[in-house]
Amino acid sequence: MPTSAELITSTLTETFDLDPAEVTPERTFEDLGLDSLALVEMGLMLQERTGISLDDVPLQTTIGELAALMDSSTADKALTTVPNSTS
Repeated sequence: MPTSAELITSTLTETFDLDPAEVTPERTFEDLGLDSLALVEMGLMLQERTGISLDDVPLQTTIGELAALMDSSTADKALTTVPNSTS
């Protein structure tokens, strides 16, 4: 399964025709030339792929920060969906 950073990178490169070499963890979405509409579109695509809702991500967010947020959300989701093992 791809990492959150890999999902973000592939979504950006496939959807917005960005060079993968430009999509690095320290780059912001603004640095990459995305506007707020493009960011919403990317968020919806990532939500479809992961089930994680990405509302109101600022353009100044770095790819690394978004990946960490997604990883945190995935961990929280996994913790809340673990079945109770006691009988």
